[in-house]
Amino acid sequence: MKRQFANIGLFILKVLGFTPFWLLYIFADLIYMISYYIVGYRKKTVIQNLKKSFPEKTDLEIQKITLGFYRHFADLVVETIKSFQVSKETLMKRVRYKNPEVLNELYKQGKSVALLSGHYGNWEWTIAMPEFIQHQLNVIYRPMQNKQFDANMKKVRSRFGMFLIPAQTSLRTLLELENSGQLSATYYLADQTALYDTKYWMMFMNQETPVFPGPEKVASRLKQAVVFMDIQKVQRGYYEVEFTKLFDDASQAREYEVTKTHLKFLEEIIRRRPELWLWSHKRWKHTRPEYIPLK
Repeated sequence: MKRQFANIGLFILKVLGFTPFWLLYIFADLIYMISYYIVGYRKKTVIQNLKKSFPEKTDLEIQKITLGFYRHFADLVVETIKSFQVSKETLMKRVRYKNPEVLNELYKQGKSVALLSGHYGNWEWTIAMPEFIQHQLNVIYRPMQNKQFDANMKKVRSRFGMFLIPAQTSLRTLLELENSGQLSATYYLADQTALYDTKYWMMFMNQETPVFPGPEKVASRLKQAVVFMDIQKVQRGYYEVEFTKLFDDASQAREYEVTKTHLKFLEEIIRRRPELWLWSHKRWKHTRPEYIPLK
């Protein structure tokens, strides 16, 4: 039964992927109205996250950000659906890479890269990035529980050249690539919720936050450069990507410095345009144990 429902769901998503953009954004407007005004999808979580992150803002300012987030979230939903059928040429028109030379210069220097970003803008539409950079582009991901959905999402995300690596085998795979001489840029959504038993806690968005130290540890072990990828929404359905080099060699940085630096960089981006971050995510559902100090 679960397999049948999965097949039906995937069929619907694929059909919707052929929907023209103008009609998709009408659907997005409906999703916005339903998710905010009728269903109230995770509204309590969104408002609580915003109030704790911006204690200096008034209720009216928080409401404005909340509405902006739900509008963007609705766009993100339909744009993710569109990913199932969107062409490479369309993505190359709708996602502009402002300065890919930052990565390509590191490639010339023989440097692999840890490419860090967050759940900000539209990370799903970066699947055509291999057209713009010389590195092999790896993406570290956590497999979905539903194997059919997982297989189809892998197919969607890899069809333009991305190489997807499950998180549990990522270090071994990256070591093999490095030993083979393959220069790669490994893409992490590095603001994901860490495991409940993590010993790494830092201040992020005015709150004590468990962090996932994996990107820093791997980048340091492989002596990778560290680059942050900022994805800004220019207008509805159009994005710009900008790369900023944070470290030439992660192994030369102090412990926790890479993690602190990229989270601070992301925080500054979020504070400038908070509506583009994924506030519905339960990022702060854990409380720091007293025996674990802040890093």
